[in-house]
Amino acid sequence: MKQIALDRFGIDEIISLYKDKPVIKVLQGIRRSGKSFMLELLSRKIMEKGAAEKQILLLNMEDFENAELLDAKKLYDFIKSKSEAAGGKKLYLFLDEVQEVSGWEKLVNSLYSFATIDTDIYITCSNANLLSSELATYLSGRYVLIHVWPLSYREFLYFNSENDSAAAFRKFIEFGGFPGLKDMMENPVQIRSYLEGIYSTVLLKDVIARNRIRDTAVLEKIILYIADNTGNIFSAKRISDFMKSGGRPLSVETIYNDIKYLENALVLHKVPRYDVRGKKILETMEKYYLADQGLLTFLHGYKDTYINGILENIVFIELLRRGYKVFIGKIGDMEIDFAAEKNGEKLYVQVAYLIGSEETKEREFRPLKSLLALGDNFPKLILTMDDLPPSNENGIIRKNIREWILEGVKGVAGGKR
Repeated sequence: MKQIALDRFGIDEIISLYKDKPVIKVLQGIRRSGKSFMLELLSRKIMEKGAAEKQILLLNMEDFENAELLDAKKLYDFIKSKSEAAGGKKLYLFLDEVQEVSGWEKLVNSLYSFATIDTDIYITCSNANLLSSELATYLSGRYVLIHVWPLSYREFLYFNSENDSAAAFRKFIEFGGFPGLKDMMENPVQIRSYLEGIYSTVLLKDVIARNRIRDTAVLEKIILYIADNTGNIFSAKRISDFMKSGGRPLSVETIYNDIKYLENALVLHKVPRYDVRGKKILETMEKYYLADQGLLTFLHGYKDTYINGILENIVFIELLRRGYKVFIGKIGDMEIDFAAEKNGEKLYVQVAYLIGSEETKEREFRPLKSLLALGDNFPKLILTMDDLPPSNENGIIRKNIREWILEGVKGVAGGKR
């Protein structure tokens, strides 16, 4: 199974790489990240390449209009009838939120494996666990996983017809990158209502209902704790002790189970620690980041005291978007915000709001200087909001976060899982 990252400017690359190839294209992302929009873009591009409209079948399985098709056999018969209507030509099948179909794994496997219907299959899903278990069981090695993230800053500017500026980036920091926020930028009340809708839908439908969670208050306290401590080491014991002091005992195991449910719903991303000197992944003292910084500011409101955590969240998601595996770097008693790896190449990143004093500068530079002392010559970045030209001190590059994001990696990045 291959795994790639994609932005909205990379549609042509997906078409050239995977159209008509014998792999199932699986678009995965948190709800409202733009998966449905991506399916529509893909279908339009395929028609531009010469496919007739009757060769395109695009179905949103959460649409009540398709309620009768939530049974796999009925959906199969419907797909077969559309294939016959296409005159035997290849049918381009787009199934949005496919997990709503009972027995969808067997349906997709049948379409792929037995080829009784000539199809090129594209599906979306809002739950990571479904893909790591059910689909992998049936289609191991026969699908490509395409991550769809909320908008990058570059995409945010494009979607909102804005030019790059400090004011535009401030909006991106505060409101986040969910595509549905387009045309709401001047209405914070509307934005908050929209983000609340995403939060409620993910929590109620993808976490609570799917996992049959009874104590929803505990789950919300865990999310709030993580949001309040973005960029800090996670401690399940601290949450457990806090709940116990309030008269609601909660085991560490229960906390980690709830966190796993949130990870599966693609709300949270776990970042393990990596011992740079010992070259091993550590089992404890991980961090968690949210799928989009807009959820952070929705949960705890925008405060300047949270700015470092918000910026780390933005940089972390951007690294994932570029196809990196991301860790928290540990070197001795020092920490590197992100130690990223892709195709055998490493990148070390420190994130700071401003470097306004020698003390702050020393704190951010010291771990990276220690890497140089070890003979580690992979790129090292310090990303800040300082409005200064880039600098290079002995191979440690300081750069403005906005500029770094806009440099971007266009299109596809990634590799085998």
